Amino acid sequence: MKNTYFDENGHLLKIAIKKFKDGTLDDENLVLIAKHIGSCEKCADLIANSFNFDELLEAPLGFEEEIENKIKKKKKDNIQFMFYSFRVAMVACIALIVVFSNTLNISGNRKLELNNINSQNLSIVSHINSSLNNFSEKVIKMEVFNNEK
Repeated sequence: MKNTYFDENGHLLKIAIKKFKDGTLDDENLVLIAKHIGSCEKCADLIANSFNFDELLEAPLGFEEEIENKIKKKKKDNIQFMFYSFRVAMVACIALIVVFSNTLNISGNRKLELNNINSQNLSIVSHINSSLNNFSEKVIKMEVFNNEK
């Protein structure tokens, strides 16, 4: 271990803790100190206790703006949902008015004359059905003939 960052007992010096917090250590020493902190409980406590209360409360750059943007977006989404709900409620009310109004009852109260109902002419349907049957039989016969060869 380097003597500039560790004392005679192998624990971190205050200068090493300061450079670790400031982020001014080179990569090799940073890895060395990080490994030591992971294995030495005393040095880990020293690092943890070296932070002031104010240092821990600082938010990262852009955090406040990001939160404000999310709040604005949430408010905008809530307003859009409110307008959507209002439109759905209006359509539901209009549908209920139409269903329960007398305009539909006028046509519903008329008696149907059953004598005027004629049976439908199904000759076209029968012709199409027989044509399809003939066609499918020809296809089946053709497949059987081709497979027998």
